[in-house]
Amino acid sequence: MIDAGWKGVRFSRRSFAAGTAALAAATCGPLVHSALASPVIVIDQPVALIDAAVAIELRGFAPRQPVTIMALQTFPSTRWRATATFMSDDEGCVYVARQAPVSGTYDGVSAMGLIWSAERLPGEVSTPPAGDFIMQPWFVQLEATSPDGTRAEFTFERRVAGPGVTRHPVRTEGIVGTLFLPPGDGPHPAVIVLNGGGGGIDEHRGAILASHGYAALNLGYFAMEGLPRGLVNIPLEYFENAIRWIRAQPWLRNHFLAVWGESRGGELALLLGATFTEINAVVAWVTSGVTFWALGLAEPGDTRPRAAWTFRGKPLPYLQENNASMEPSPAVEPGRPVAFAPVYLSHLRDTRAVERATIAVEKTRGPILLVSGADDQMWPSSALADIAMRRLETHHHPYPFRHLKYEGAGHLILVPGGPRTTRTLRLQVEGMADRLLSMGGTPKADAEAGVDAWRSLLEFLEAGIKGRR
Repeated sequence: MIDAGWKGVRFSRRSFAAGTAALAAATCGPLVHSALASPVIVIDQPVALIDAAVAIELRGFAPRQPVTIMALQTFPSTRWRATATFMSDDEGCVYVARQAPVSGTYDGVSAMGLIWSAERLPGEVSTPPAGDFIMQPWFVQLEATSPDGTRAEFTFERRVAGPGVTRHPVRTEGIVGTLFLPPGDGPHPAVIVLNGGGGGIDEHRGAILASHGYAALNLGYFAMEGLPRGLVNIPLEYFENAIRWIRAQPWLRNHFLAVWGESRGGELALLLGATFTEINAVVAWVTSGVTFWALGLAEPGDTRPRAAWTFRGKPLPYLQENNASMEPSPAVEPGRPVAFAPVYLSHLRDTRAVERATIAVEKTRGPILLVSGADDQMWPSSALADIAMRRLETHHHPYPFRHLKYEGAGHLILVPGGPRTTRTLRLQVEGMADRLLSMGGTPKADAEAGVDAWRSLLEFLEAGIKGRR
């Protein structure tokens, strides 16, 4: 990882990382292999949030023998499976967090390798059910076997929404989204969570934020019922209204309000921070410091020029507008992933177009955290985030700012805790669904980046809150 560094900020570690310390302290314990010992799988956290690293141990197996672990993750709509074979030690024990498997779906030492290396089982559906499925736990079934027929099983529980977190659909004052609240009456610091170019909302990020004490509004802005069908001429006044609504809620009480977006949502997060002074901090994952073109179809009857964003009735400039260095977009072939990052790099050669479309991030009234993958093939997020960094440095932004650039990672830098083997994405947006997009990166690099970026995000928000007191 390349880290551009904070400007004078120190952080303390949040409690969610405690599982990592437990991994280092794990021991095989008093149960060792004997003729009377039954093999067991031991988990330090049988029920845990999805971002917690759990310690998995095997005890009571034959010494110095291969033991294969199968992990089956069951979600509301899909099942995913990973396997790894380890050699037991002299006491018949295996420490998954400290040992590299001799074979399996991942290599190297990785405490959560059995989670992120899982592959979706054939025939499984990929669309989650409607409703409050995010409030339900999912389960990981472990099964350990050795060549002599020794076998052990254990199932542990993973949760996105922790105890006391509540979910509230929001359809009021033109706002479309889902609000997650942590336990208690508040006041709570709040985060607006924005999805990317696929539209809709990602309740996963809102629920896990609430599990860490934040009120989180997953705010839709296109590709949902009651909203535009495409990312075309989206008025920033819609978000201004949402900010006003949050500020009026009794659980906020004029407290801390951040915005967190990923991909096109990260572009939007930077744009909102630069436009509205009520935003106190900005987190932008795999983002862009310049505004991009529209995606999908405009609304019926909308004959205005196609821009992604408008403000006060005017379209905002975008990188591709009158761009003199644009290379042709790659050909779209059924079933063949397309990498758009090289084409977008050609767009950046037109310095005037870049200047016109650059977001005035220095106007943000708070700290900024940027995250990118150096092998992002959806768009060159590292280069695009660097544009924002250079502008912040040039204007001597008075608040802390940082760019976490992860070598080998792609576009799918996500909150840790789930499979990372998906390497492509098909946007479910009218006019765009025929494109299978390459994400870049590798499962391992993306998984490791997600762990570090998520820890950094929680520390960033905590420091931002303390900075306002």
